[in-house]
Amino acid sequence: MQQSRSSHSWHHGPSWLWLLSFVVVIAGDVLVLQRWTLLPVYVMCFYGGMVVIDLLTYPLLERWRAWLRMHGSRGKWVWYLVEVGGMWLGSSAVLIATAPLWLAWRWQVPVVLQVVGWGVLAVSVGVGVWAAGQMGWARLLFASALFPPGESAQQNDVPQRLVLSGPYRYVRNPLYVTDATLIASTALVTQSLALVGLLVIYLAQLAMQVRLEERELRQRFGAAYERYLRAVPRFVPRLRPVDPAEIEEPPVRQG
Repeated sequence: MQQSRSSHSWHHGPSWLWLLSFVVVIAGDVLVLQRWTLLPVYVMCFYGGMVVIDLLTYPLLERWRAWLRMHGSRGKWVWYLVEVGGMWLGSSAVLIATAPLWLAWRWQVPVVLQVVGWGVLAVSVGVGVWAAGQMGWARLLFASALFPPGESAQQNDVPQRLVLSGPYRYVRNPLYVTDATLIASTALVTQSLALVGLLVIYLAQLAMQVRLEERELRQRFGAAYERYLRAVPRFVPRLRPVDPAEIEEPPVRQG
């Protein structure tokens, strides 16, 4: 989900809502239920829904674009209704209904791995907050891909710039990295075998999605994205942040 420019504006809504959601579900499990229920259900529904959305979006991108163009300036809100109201909430309803079954799928995790899981979970949520803070709802909900540069994007007020700030200066897909580590760490903390299965499905889906997404971003951002591909790793962060100026404008060779 890589779709704005080197603006350093912070999008408070998605970033702090992401952090608050984990505070609420963990507090609910620890202080109220005193067993792991809300956290594994939340992670399963959130990322299970994401898998469904990804599988139904990028492979059918052109068809979605053509359909949404028919809705003019209302296209973005129509997409949000379909994505969040249909795909996300629909898949979440199925997962919640079947939760009594899959919550019982547990595995024995050594205490030391549970402690490691807590540390990885904290870091994953923190980096996720940082990354989400660079994006905004339109980019986090795929609207930038569905309304490419032109009249449609302008009608729907959808940003069309390459994110070159925050963790995106170190790694191209910080949210995908934290997605995987967050699912894995939650599986360790809650000893949920179902989340191990979700992780396998998520990674398999991601292998397909990243190729389609990068192809689409090449078409959308051209030479700047090609420079970004060469300078910033896909999943393993570089040690020093890339200079956004090197991506937006290639350095001029002397002599």
